[in-house]
Amino acid sequence: MRTTSAPLDFADQSSNERSTPRDIPIPNFDANSVLPPHLGDPKVRGELSPYPCSCSELCDRFGTTPERVAILQGFIRLRAELRKHGMIDAFQWINGSFLEDVEATEGRPPKDIDVVTFYWSPDPAFTRKLLAAFPDLANNATIKANFHTDHFPVDAGFHPQTTVELTRYWTGLFSHTRNNVWKGMLKIDLNTQADDVAAEALLATRA
Repeated sequence: MRTTSAPLDFADQSSNERSTPRDIPIPNFDANSVLPPHLGDPKVRGELSPYPCSCSELCDRFGTTPERVAILQGFIRLRAELRKHGMIDAFQWINGSFLEDVEATEGRPPKDIDVVTFYWSPDPAFTRKLLAAFPDLANNATIKANFHTDHFPVDAGFHPQTTVELTRYWTGLFSHTRNNVWKGMLKIDLNTQADDVAAEALLATRA
């Protein structure tokens, strides 16, 4: 009989024990006005980007202007729409100029929030059913217009090699600014409805 076991992990365990991801708050901007790619030692897994956070933590930190509040409200609506259509086992990587101090560096507010949603389902037909019920999901321009979110879904259960290649692509793209400056990103679980409600309430006080 086949038994399950922990995955092979050759990382420096002594370094990993120094911190765990959820122990670390969203970092401050570094000297380049971006989130740092790591917190000092790239061998410590818990101090590496993407930094886990909750939706309410994201909104508390970055919901600082009317433009940012509107973007976050659209992002939360998209999260609710995804859950409504059965996307439960999922997490999102957050990036783009929304996580940069573009007001200071470029004299403008962010235009949207960049999001990659990694999802999976035991139902092999899930993606087909999802697109039939929510066809706009395949139209990036429509999602951006309706939810202020530059959104890219990734079916992490489709094939391991495809998942690795897409993860490599998005990590490379999200790890640098247009000026080739290294930067960090955030990670948020999708199935957190109660926290999303709290985040909406927080944004309502800042709108």
